Amino acid sequence: MTLRVEKKHAKALLEALELSEHYKPFQEVKRRVFRKYGLLGTRYDRVFTALMYRLYRLQGILDRIATERAGTNPERLPAAIRQSLRLAVVLGQFDEANDEEFNTTLLRYIATIIAKRFGTSYADSVVKLYQSLRRRPWTPTTRRERIELEYSMPWILIDALRKLLPWDEIKLFANTINTRSPILGFRVNILKATAEDVLKELRDMGVDAWLSERVPNHIRYRGAIDYQRFKALEEGKVVPQDEASTAAGFILGAKPGERIYDLCAAPGGKTTHLAELARNKALVVATDLRPDRLGRLQDLALRTGTAPSIIALVADARRASRLLRGAANRVLLDPPCTSTGSLAKYPEARWRLAPRTIREHVEKQRAMLLEAVKLLRPGGRLLYTVCSILPEEGEHNITWLLENTKGVELVPLSSPYEQSPLLRGTMRAWPHRHYTSGFFYALLEKKS
Repeated sequence: MTLRVEKKHAKALLEALELSEHYKPFQEVKRRVFRKYGLLGTRYDRVFTALMYRLYRLQGILDRIATERAGTNPERLPAAIRQSLRLAVVLGQFDEANDEEFNTTLLRYIATIIAKRFGTSYADSVVKLYQSLRRRPWTPTTRRERIELEYSMPWILIDALRKLLPWDEIKLFANTINTRSPILGFRVNILKATAEDVLKELRDMGVDAWLSERVPNHIRYRGAIDYQRFKALEEGKVVPQDEASTAAGFILGAKPGERIYDLCAAPGGKTTHLAELARNKALVVATDLRPDRLGRLQDLALRTGTAPSIIALVADARRASRLLRGAANRVLLDPPCTSTGSLAKYPEARWRLAPRTIREHVEKQRAMLLEAVKLLRPGGRLLYTVCSILPEEGEHNITWLLENTKGVELVPLSSPYEQSPLLRGTMRAWPHRHYTSGFFYALLEKKS
């Protein structure tokens, strides 16, 4: 049965696509927009959400096809036109339902909106691009294009994975991030609840939930949760957190009486976890460059009851030692990165990869690592963790640090995940092996 499309549906989809260019993650933008138009939870929501995922997973390929067929690189156009052209390629080339009536009606309304805002020439380009692909589908012409299309990933990412995984596992990795719904999770706040209590509440709501086998006090679940009914979240008994992210707190550890610095701390999941592990009897100083994100951290600290032991400061982690006074027992550094460990949640991140952006991230990460070492007292420990599968942001950074800094050594890690094949003693979590985000971990100790 064909889904009947009206102009308001096209308007909602285009608005969600346009806004998701500026605000992340796109899932939150989509929910807000679809709620505004009365589509949230409906069949339109499911169909349009699937379209959006497909668009972001294939974004670089869509732009290449649009450039070849329409003669204009979508990246150079306003967001609404750019997303409309990508949508035309998805419907014309990669439409899994093959519903011609739905496609043409939706694009006709989209074109009407574009014509009113930007002129008829852009609107015509959207329609003609779709028609061109229906008449003569695009086909890859090189081996790289064929592999990129098969894996829905740019070659730069595939090439990075080849340093860590065999080809058959790269294919499994791609299949996991492209087709498998992420297993979500909560960290149970042991200051306020037990894992058993939270599990019971979730199961009473009909949620398929279970305890993690690798990380203590972490609950995993599948499917949707009605947050308005989930009292444990509102009361701060749980914190939405990926299993691999929760693992960081346990790897670093925290004890009463310690001074702990969490650099790049917002939005605060790991910060509040460290305060919780020390039973609110440590001093946890959390820094971040953005005041708005620190505000979210402080809200989370109040909700979880960890605010008494947390101090939040606006600071650049690349210059943290100029602001923070007193050597730390422990330092956590989870710096901004390419987010290639979270491609199931942020599918568009794969197409932002470029040698220049990777190099810029690495330069900032290394500057932060040097500052983090300065903050440690003798015998203190530093956990460097990053949500990335790129060796440049993981193993290469730690090798560089060990070669260029005296007085620090690796503390070998082998659980709860697996040792890195590139640097013995460091560890990686993988989406296709552990069904969690891709994370790299290195634990270092400052020699006495």
